[in-house]
Amino acid sequence: MSSGKSNKSSEQVVSGQTPETNQESSLVFDHIPDAFIFADLDWNLTYVNEKAEEVLRRPKESLIGKNILTDFPRTVGTDFETQYKKAKETGKPCIFEAFFEPFNSWIEVRIYPRPDGFLVYYLDITQRKKREISWAIGESLLWDISTSDTLSSAFEKVLKTLIKNTPWTYGQIWRSKDNTVYINEEDPYVYGSDFQLLFRKESINKFFSTKEGILKKVSESGELYFIPDLVVDTELKRKDAALAAGFRSWIGIPILSDGRFYEIELLSERVLNPEEAYLDLLGVVSKRFAEIVSRRVADEERKALIELSSEIIVTIGLDCIIRKTNPAFQKVLGYERKYVKNKSLLEFIHPDDIELTKAKIASGSKEGFENRYITKYGQLRYIYWNISHSPESGSVFCIGRDITEDRLTILKLESFADQLNVNREQLYNAQKLAKMGSWTMEFDGKVSWSPGLYEIFGLEPNDSPPGFEDFIQFIPPEDRDRISQNYEKFLTQGTFEETELHIVSKDGIEKILSVKGEGLLNRNGKFIGGTGTMQDITEEKEWNDSLRQLQKMEAVGQLAGGMAHDFNNLLNIILANLDLLELNLRETPELLKRVFSAQDAVRRGAELNRRLLAFSRKQALNPEQADVSHVISDFADILTRIRNDIVSIEFCFEEFPMICSFEKNGLENAILNLCLNSRDAMPHGGKILVSTGFSPAGKEHRSMIPGFVDMEDACIISVRDEGSGMDDRVLERLFEPFFTTKQSGKGTGLGMPMVYGFVKQSNGMVHVHSEIGKGTCIEIFLPLSRSPEIAYENRNEKILVLEKNLKGQTYLAALLRRLGFEIFPIYDLQEAKTILENYPEMYAIFSEEEIVFENSDWKLFKNKDRIIIISEWNSKTDLDPSLNVLKRPYTWTKLKKMLT
Repeated sequence: MSSGKSNKSSEQVVSGQTPETNQESSLVFDHIPDAFIFADLDWNLTYVNEKAEEVLRRPKESLIGKNILTDFPRTVGTDFETQYKKAKETGKPCIFEAFFEPFNSWIEVRIYPRPDGFLVYYLDITQRKKREISWAIGESLLWDISTSDTLSSAFEKVLKTLIKNTPWTYGQIWRSKDNTVYINEEDPYVYGSDFQLLFRKESINKFFSTKEGILKKVSESGELYFIPDLVVDTELKRKDAALAAGFRSWIGIPILSDGRFYEIELLSERVLNPEEAYLDLLGVVSKRFAEIVSRRVADEERKALIELSSEIIVTIGLDCIIRKTNPAFQKVLGYERKYVKNKSLLEFIHPDDIELTKAKIASGSKEGFENRYITKYGQLRYIYWNISHSPESGSVFCIGRDITEDRLTILKLESFADQLNVNREQLYNAQKLAKMGSWTMEFDGKVSWSPGLYEIFGLEPNDSPPGFEDFIQFIPPEDRDRISQNYEKFLTQGTFEETELHIVSKDGIEKILSVKGEGLLNRNGKFIGGTGTMQDITEEKEWNDSLRQLQKMEAVGQLAGGMAHDFNNLLNIILANLDLLELNLRETPELLKRVFSAQDAVRRGAELNRRLLAFSRKQALNPEQADVSHVISDFADILTRIRNDIVSIEFCFEEFPMICSFEKNGLENAILNLCLNSRDAMPHGGKILVSTGFSPAGKEHRSMIPGFVDMEDACIISVRDEGSGMDDRVLERLFEPFFTTKQSGKGTGLGMPMVYGFVKQSNGMVHVHSEIGKGTCIEIFLPLSRSPEIAYENRNEKILVLEKNLKGQTYLAALLRRLGFEIFPIYDLQEAKTILENYPEMYAIFSEEEIVFENSDWKLFKNKDRIIIISEWNSKTDLDPSLNVLKRPYTWTKLKKMLT
């Protein structure tokens, strides 16, 4: 009915929340744009708003207390009375449309029974109904004129349609003869009373000149002449006779053609305004009749047109029984006229299209539609139909055009278009996966880039593809001369040199691109430009560099391991001989001191050898399964001893159990070495942060570390400092044995190789990130244990997870799997609602950002204690206080507590 704040008040009224009739509520209801009233159970009016005063055309003071059934006698015997009583008897809402004659208006009425009475809405739909009626009458009149066999029958049908559907109550035809008009007694007419019949009899055999008065104006202008009120008219010569017959309004509708003149005369018993008189509609009727009269052999021409038409013309009844067909029906579908006559048209339609056809015919819609027919020879034909109904004859006139060839062509084109879209989508996805895009550049300035290049260069989709002058701005200055020379060579020689170049994208990201291309020729073989591809190979380059470094470290490790074994054999021989000398020189203290010194040197060499073996992963480890956080926490007392007045150390441990397989002493030594290096890198002071964290399985943030992508859930051990940082040269050699940046005598260069060896022997990965002047972060990744008796709780329960953030979902799913839950990720709140209504025992976790439930919706769930909402720590969302809310950032312990 209406919208906005007022509509909300209307809904409250319908639901039975009766407002108090005070000044404030009256103002609210008076400003609702709908007209409505309240009535008690006996239909006595108790409230009328301002809009209802307008529709009912009476002030509310004269309406309050009136009975809607007894004090409005003009509703008795109408749909109004019937529907009022029906609403009271059934207690159900009633909605109907009816014409209220006292107001000459169409009213839409909605009745809503309430415990204390009735709420009734009124909407004046007169204008809409008039448009609908005018349209329907016009279509019917045009059909009557077009399909009548004779001019006389057309006049008769038109008169009947007008008198039946408009305020005009009388109609007759005037003919012309020798500049006069008269009434032929045999011509059709329509009347409603004996007085009107006397009016016709008085008009027969009377001639009126077309050279004077109203007839002159009508015949010369060809326009309608309308007299709204005969009482005040001074021109109509038969005015007195018309008034005596009870008429008040008159109109003459001219039909001029070939020097002949017909006039349709209509009269009404009441005064009509131009809109009520349907002047526009009658103007159309006048012109259409003029067309028919101008065709002296209209009937013959129409029949010839139907017979010779290449389009199918069929006349059927509302029951779809075929009455007439033209030869085109047989030509297209193969069925003879005598065979199809009196058969249902539906017999020849494809079974899948029968319901559509029946609905279109029943609706009376003028909108065209298509369906399929099965020919006499079993072929399928597509026919496009336009249909029109004849209310008088109960016929449906159908004109169909065979569009089979067009349809097959369209289907082929649609198939080609679909395949083209698929190919484009596949090309786009392929380029996106390959981080590649294509380009075309013509010498006349036309440039085109594929979406992949827009993503590589950080451009917006609506940005224009850059020409060479704009493109060169993405390239660092030191590389622009080389690229410009290649471009000049391409312009002059037509050869494109494959190259690699560095760019800085629009969003500030440095990238390495591989550029390939070739000359572009037109149909005449003329060189007009170039086309090619650009591929982002940044990650590939970095990965290859990391892989080469890994391979280098493997080679160095093998070399170091082999040397260490040989060196151990030599040390063993030396130490054995020194032990023998010690036994023989006990009586010679001075010489014995030299033996002890040599033995110490051998032991230091053995320690260096041990570190080399650890780096080369040839030293045996004794791994055990333990919680990484607990091991480092227990070792924290030792680590705190490396701090001094200007260097501090802090710890941050993940509460989630980090069960890994490793050698405790190896991990302690590795962490100690990293912390010592961090301390030495901060001569001016700073902070060391040792932390552990959880890294769920997945490709995110792992692609830059060879082998890390395939690792399952992992523990991250991080040592971060605020030191001087390392440049690329140092980073490249960081894990090489004997490489050190410390002063002579302060470092052996075996600390970091030992860390590297321990991590590799523990099946882990190590990653270093360092920036000059900002510090260094070294991360060790150890795979989490898969031992179910240590890492998992066997719950065998299912849980719904609604978290559209991929990172959040991955982390949360990993935690839940370790609690023994089977994860069901979902992406639709309504889906979750349906599942929980049917399986109330199931756990569910929702991200607050996805929640759009009202508080009342939560009442649908039986086990609200099994629903957890993940919310921001500062969120102010007004959720049901009985719900479990887990604030971000959340920990393993908090999550586990809520689920247990």
